[in-house]
Amino acid sequence: MFRSLILSVALCLPGAAKAQSCTLDFTITVTQGVGTTRPGTSLSGEAEFTLTGRTFPGEGGAAVHLAQGEMRLGPDIRGEVWALVTTSGNPVADLLAVHARNVTGMDFAGIAYRGPMTISLYGHPGSLPEALVPTDQAAWDAMDLRRSFALHAQGYDRLGGDIASLTLACDTPVPIDSAVESAYPARQ
Repeated sequence: MFRSLILSVALCLPGAAKAQSCTLDFTITVTQGVGTTRPGTSLSGEAEFTLTGRTFPGEGGAAVHLAQGEMRLGPDIRGEVWALVTTSGNPVADLLAVHARNVTGMDFAGIAYRGPMTISLYGHPGSLPEALVPTDQAAWDAMDLRRSFALHAQGYDRLGGDIASLTLACDTPVPIDSAVESAYPARQ
């Protein structure tokens, strides 16, 4: 009896999550410009993120993977990476997206572009075998149906573009011994 109770309790405990840190280097070709940033302009960016090991279900079968980090575009625009979103097995397209919030560094004509700032990669159904964040370049390259970038201005306007290049580098995952929460308060 006692052995069964211990086994039951052990099965209910959460497993040890692993934190994975990755860096994305990307270039966009602007398709919807803002101010002096015209369509056809190339902008370079970088996103650094660490997956916290916490995932919850999103709308439409998506999995939202909480993360911490920063996304930057050009010398001045930056925001807090808070989540990566994946879908797998969708009949229309699979999705792999990086979301940043609390964006700073871009204002034009009295409009503040505060986000969200997103990289959205779409692949043919089955491109992602499961709704996990892939950590190898080939899996990110397979998401080639549509590759887009957007920085929103709270519903007023957006800077948009196509992802021209994207390179991923991830380190070895390390165990997380406690639940990780965002170090940044949500401001959106």
